[in-house]
Amino acid sequence: MKSSLILVAFFGFVALVTAASQEKASNVEETSRDKRGYENEYVTGGGYGGGHATSSVGAAAIAQQAANVAKAAHNAQYAAGAQAAHRAKATLAAQATLAAQQAQAIVAAKQAQAAQISQAAQAAQAAAFAESAQAAQAAQAVQAAEATKLQALQQAQALTLAAKAAQTHAASAIASLHAAQAQQASQSQMAYQAQANAQALLAKHQSALADLAGAQLAANKAYAAAQGAQANAVVGHGHGQGSYTTTVQKTISHVSAGSHY
Repeated sequence: MKSSLILVAFFGFVALVTAASQEKASNVEETSRDKRGYENEYVTGGGYGGGHATSSVGAAAIAQQAANVAKAAHNAQYAAGAQAAHRAKATLAAQATLAAQQAQAIVAAKQAQAAQISQAAQAAQAAAFAESAQAAQAAQAVQAAEATKLQALQQAQALTLAAKAAQTHAASAIASLHAAQAQQASQSQMAYQAQANAQALLAKHQSALADLAGAQLAANKAYAAAQGAQANAVVGHGHGQGSYTTTVQKTISHVSAGSHY
């Protein structure tokens, strides 16, 4: 916006200079034609670039052009001398003053623009420092995350090894359990067989005891019968059968002794 205003003012100034040059040409009509042609060419062409040489080439170039115009106007004032009227001198002085003011305005605008650029540069530098600090913090966060990841991987590896060891121990325990169960089954079978053998022997023992009791009863009965027979023999036959009686007594004694087993 400032550059546009400066350009508008500059082109207005060029128009004023052109008009003043034309007026000066009419006032010095009495001078020589060569002199007048030279002055017109200097003011309208060489001094001001023909009114069409300016372009938007930057504030510095515009300021330089304005300074050139002011210098040309100042030189033209002295060149006019006695030939130019007081009005032409005053016009040239006003033109020089206006050109100087415009140059000062351009310088002030450039100073303000430079100050703004300096402030923007300082702000950009501060932003760069802030971004650098944030980048450093982000790098530290990445390093911390990397360390946490490595620690987690190590813990996972340790847990995997522990799980494998636990599986091996569990397999060994299961094998031991199966062996113990097999041993228990074998011992149970042997205990059952021993119990069966004991019951069979007990039955045989009971049968033997029953046979023994029967034999004892029969022996007791035989002994009683023998005792009765011996008594009858002693009473009925007297002394003539003493040897027979002795033999019967020995037999009864033997049977009686056998009945005590």
